[in-house]
Amino acid sequence: MPVAARALGTRDGDEAGRPIGRRKRNTLSRDVIVAEAVSMLRDGALDSLTLRGLAQRLGVAPMSLYTHFSSRDDLLRAVSEHLFTLFELPPAGDSWQDQVRNWLWANYRLFERYPVASKIIVIDGRVCSGWLKTMMTVAARLQENGLDGYNLAFAMDWLSTSAMAFIQAQMDAHTTRQPSALTFISELEPDDQRRAVDLWGVFRNLEVEKVLDFGFDQYVKGLEELMASAKAAEAPLRN
Repeated sequence: MPVAARALGTRDGDEAGRPIGRRKRNTLSRDVIVAEAVSMLRDGALDSLTLRGLAQRLGVAPMSLYTHFSSRDDLLRAVSEHLFTLFELPPAGDSWQDQVRNWLWANYRLFERYPVASKIIVIDGRVCSGWLKTMMTVAARLQENGLDGYNLAFAMDWLSTSAMAFIQAQMDAHTTRQPSALTFISELEPDDQRRAVDLWGVFRNLEVEKVLDFGFDQYVKGLEELMASAKAAEAPLRN
């Protein structure tokens, strides 16, 4: 069941990191807990979310959370499900190429707003259903356009794994493209040191959205090639 939007409003400004005061037990709900967990994850990294720390922010005893969630992983799955309800699905009326591009951009926009979302697609080896729902919209469209069976599985595996890694790398670019990333440059040969300095001097001026746009176009071209190969392989069978 989707988490209620009103209950999941996050707090802004200085209040975002403060405990919200002692809460009456009967006012604690799954929605309230997930909302505070989302706020907590916006303030810090995934490892910063602990049931004890979350209980402190909520102003309740840690055991109170176990009434609603059996474990931290159970809570993370609920957070993941909520975040992917915020995913903006691309219009079904677009061409499949545009739908794929829009799907990739929608992932980036969601991860940009909630960086932790990319890290909780898979929890304890299980893919969250919220992510699966977004992925299946693309799989269905590719299937409608000629990919099926092994070819569809190959395409979706390549697209989902490599594209998510690519998006994550671009989100981290504000750190990795800085000269400070060249901590171990002295271990390179002199020519490679100069080459690295030249590259990083330009890297920090690259526009992330231009790199993403180029990369997303390559994914579409790759899918077009897979479709062409699949059709070519089927042609002799029809004759």
